[in-house]
This record gives sequence, structure tokens and C-alpha cells, in this order.
Amino acid sequence: MGRKAGFSVDTPNLSASVSCMDLGHIADEIEYVEAAPVRFWHYDIVDGKFNRCLILGDQLYGYLAAHSDLPIELHIAAYDPLRYVELFSRFRLDYVAVHAEAMDEPNHVFEKIREFGAEPVLAYRAETPPGADFEALASQCAWILKLTVNPGFSGQTMQESALKHIRMMRKRLKAAHLTQPIQADGSVNLKMIRKMHEAGANLFTGGTSGLFRQGKTVRENAEALLCAAE
Repeated sequence: MGRKAGFSVDTPNLSASVSCMDLGHIADEIEYVEAAPVRFWHYDIVDGKFNRCLILGDQLYGYLAAHSDLPIELHIAAYDPLRYVELFSRFRLDYVAVHAEAMDEPNHVFEKIREFGAEPVLAYRAETPPGADFEALASQCAWILKLTVNPGFSGQTMQESALKHIRMMRKRLKAAHLTQPIQADGSVNLKMIRKMHEAGANLFTGGTSGLFRQGKTVRENAEALLCAAE
């Protein structure tokens, strides 16, 4: 079974985006992140079709899984997500985020993820509002991952429509008596994190403009982000 992220849904919590850290010094970066108030890793896989970029791979994931005690959220921004779930299953799998836009049979995908000992996470692109099946899908997942920028490219400006979607999601979850957290991924910085939190997000993916911002340590940046969210 995979490792589980321990956090309270009533308070803001951070994950660390692997694609935004200094990959030339990964051992040091793991140490810095684990010393900070960060609950889990966020690891992007992009196939070049779902979004036009290619980042990270399975060998780096394997290193991270072997050398970090933190859980890992494998974010599959790709079509045919089970292909990648099977590829990465030779390593430890904790949480696997799969996109509503990329699944023809989401229930089957969720079931296969659980068979590999992981928990599914339901993901949506920045421009995608929650569909009619949102509650049914969300109820089967550990949380909802809402992109606030396009997947795979760091340093982007948040898309305002994504905030509207987060509000919609939180309202619909509450009406359905569901308590799944909502994770905001993209442009999580000192200026935007409070707006995201007020909209209904309580998990935040820290990247270049926040958690790995130059001039401060990862721990200092993490503490500042959590303070700014309240």
C-alpha cells in the first residue's frame, strides 16, 4: 500500500512541485522540502498531447520514491492514463491524479489505481468546469486537483476562471455532503493563495513563484505561504 498524506481539511496544506525544484541537486531539495511544512510531493507527467510539453520521467520518480518519506501525488496530464499507472507501478504509488478530460471510463481507471495500492485523485484542467458527473466521480477520490494554469509550464499567471470553478466545486461538494479537499495547482504565491483558499481550496501545489521562490529557504517560503492563506 502507498503512503498517505496526513493533513486537516480545515486548514491550508502544501505540496511541492517536483518540476519546479532544482533537479541538479535533488538530494538537497528533498532534504529542504522534508524540513518544511509540506505534506506531499506533486509529480507531473505530461505526454506532449494533452498539453504541449514533456517533463519528468519514471527514473526520477523512482529515485524520489526511494529517497523521500513524503507521499507522492503522481499527476498524469496525459491521455490513456492507465498506461502510465502501469509504468510507474513498479515503484511506490501513493496518490494518482487522473484528468476527467482524459478518461472514457473513469470508474475503471479509479478501480485499477486502487488495485495498485494507491488512491485516485480527480483532476481538471484550468478551463474545465465540473461536469454533471462531478459528485459521483469526486466521491470515489481522495481529493480534487484543480489546475489554475495550463499543465506542465511553470511561472504562468493564474486563470481567473479556475477560481470560479473552485467555488462551484466547493458548493456542490457541500450540497452533496462530501468533504473531499480541493487542491489548487499553479500560480500559488503570496498574492494568490488567500484568494484560492477563500474560493474553497485547501491544498496548494507550491512551485516557482511560491515554495521555491528565490532568496528564501523552502521552509521560510512554506511558512509564509501558509500564513498568507489564512
